[in-house]
Amino acid sequence: MEYVTSPNLKSPMLLDKYIGFTLEEMDLAGEIITKALEKELAKTKKRYEKYLSIQEIGEATTRQQTILYNVEQRYNELDTLVHDLKGLIDFSKKLRDPNRLKKQDDF
Repeated sequence: MEYVTSPNLKSPMLLDKYIGFTLEEMDLAGEIITKALEKELAKTKKRYEKYLSIQEIGEATTRQQTILYNVEQRYNELDTLVHDLKGLIDFSKKLRDPNRLKKQDDF
């Protein structure tokens, strides 16, 4: 098995608390985190659209405008995070692809 992390040998007291992760376990963790972030992104998008519609009608109070701004910031940050995480997962899978070298030789 190929492990992603390795124990810190300079700290022998911590060796018994070491937990290693296989590449498959890291992929699974990445997928779980991505799904959770996408779920939160969907909730944030729904909330953003709610306050945006109030803003567009012209009936938004100062508090609702502040909430809209905060929700918009959160939505943009979550969207960027999900996009970056998916890109990192795809890059990780490409690096471990056994046919990667054959594909490069074809060019």
